[in-house]
Amino acid sequence: MRIIEGITHDGQLDQEWVELILEALELGISVEEIKEFLSKKSDAVLKSS
Repeated sequence: MRIIEGITHDGQLDQEWVELILEALELGISVEEIKEFLSKKSDAVLKSS
């Protein structure tokens, strides 16, 4: 899955992505909303390639 490739580096989670997701959760954005956002962005990138 391309989303996973974007948030990992050499099999490790990218710390900046982790911080962004934690901040979004603190702001009240649900896990489902984060997944939906990333999925839409991933689809848009794939279509433009």
